[in-house]
Amino acid sequence: MKRRAFISVYDKSGLEDFARNLSEKFEYEIVAGSDTYEVLKQAGIEAVNVAEFSQGNGLLVKDYDCLNETVFASILADSSDSMELNELERAVVKTFDMVVVNLRSIDDIVSVSKDADEVLSKIDVAGLAVLRAAAKNYKHVTVITDKVDYYVALNANEFGRMKLALKAFNFASNYDRQICTKLAEQLGDKPFKTFNFEKLKDLKYGENPHQHASVYKMEKMVDYEVINGKELSFNNILNVTEAVNIVSEFYDVNAVAIIRHNKPCGVALGRSLYEAYTKAFDCDPISSFYGVAGFSKSVDAEVAKHLNSMAVEVVVAPDFEPEAVELFLDNPEIKLVKLNTSLKEYRRLTVEEVVITPFGVLVQDRNISELKKEMFKVVTKEKPTAEQIEDAIFAWKAVKHAKTNSVVIARNFKTIAIAQGQTNAVSAVESALNYACDGSKEAVLASDSVLTSEDCIYSAIQGRISLIIQPGGSIKDQKLIETCDKYGIAMITTGIRNYRQ
Repeated sequence: MKRRAFISVYDKSGLEDFARNLSEKFEYEIVAGSDTYEVLKQAGIEAVNVAEFSQGNGLLVKDYDCLNETVFASILADSSDSMELNELERAVVKTFDMVVVNLRSIDDIVSVSKDADEVLSKIDVAGLAVLRAAAKNYKHVTVITDKVDYYVALNANEFGRMKLALKAFNFASNYDRQICTKLAEQLGDKPFKTFNFEKLKDLKYGENPHQHASVYKMEKMVDYEVINGKELSFNNILNVTEAVNIVSEFYDVNAVAIIRHNKPCGVALGRSLYEAYTKAFDCDPISSFYGVAGFSKSVDAEVAKHLNSMAVEVVVAPDFEPEAVELFLDNPEIKLVKLNTSLKEYRRLTVEEVVITPFGVLVQDRNISELKKEMFKVVTKEKPTAEQIEDAIFAWKAVKHAKTNSVVIARNFKTIAIAQGQTNAVSAVESALNYACDGSKEAVLASDSVLTSEDCIYSAIQGRISLIIQPGGSIKDQKLIETCDKYGIAMITTGIRNYRQ
């Protein structure tokens, strides 16, 4: 008896080759949804339109009463479209060996219209029902929801069909979750928060060798590749994320960020990528060893030579010149991560941050704060120069990504010192100035948190800081401003606090 496949797909990429193999090589009879049928017909692939496919006696899913024609049509259709759904039902209840269905994404539907009724009208609930029906009967039906499974599925055994069924159920569940989320947004109500991640792979271990870890696929994530075939570890992924977070702040210039233990230890801009790299490395050469280096532009041979002379775990960049890749081959431990997502687009990937605690699950928006003209104020009599303001903006962007309490001292688009993880702002200021030594002269001091103590100002005076940039908003603001005025230090307040635990 000839095998039969039902195909109705929104994403038709790869469909023609798959359907042609299915029909000609594996001798399947293909029944297709109307849109899919037209594509196959134009490609010269033999298929039957679902509208012409008559109902038989066999069932796709045994005793699947919810797909009874009358109930199915009554729930899903009004008088204007009942015929179309009845035709789909005729396809569902006939015996099939394979069901191939993928659906239009909810995000794509919502991008066209925000109206809840219109969104619901475009959701393929019947397609979801077909997927669930086929998945339930996985012992006899191969169900495909993802084009990457087209050829794997052709020779799937019962265990393989079960895995495909699980994928279908998961797809349907995730689709329902997205519908629920979008409807809740329409109502201005978000009583539930559901996460449904697909495992990509297990990692060797987590933060420490005794901790199991895996990496999962998100709805929106960066497109990247490890171009020399190395596997990123749990800690590598954290550090790479931090490096890209920082260089994406400066996506349109030559920028470098060096990360160690998920903390920045050097950030710089330069007229060339090499200049930016050497400036960032100079901030904390010791911590830069065995760190992760992030670049805003394509890594060239000159930069690769310097990186090869030291121990570095990962280099992440939008691209690598062929000569640079050749040089990196001499370093067997290094991992090269190429970003296929542009840094500008990366900044729009506003991912929520989730922290699971015994006291509850904490969810917050990612910190994508930016300086706003209406909040950016010079509050002292001493006015900064244009060059100092540019350094202040650079330092503010760098300190945003350091751990609270954090202070960055910078000059000429280079971090001279980064103090972070302190329990109070005074300690952070003093730690940064102690590290900077003479480098703090005429430099900018940026704080992620509000300065509330005059001791911070007095320390800055001793370090000969020329400009302080901080959130402001303390009841002691006026006293701090008066102290700055007395000693000729300029101060900018931003109104933006950037705590980072």
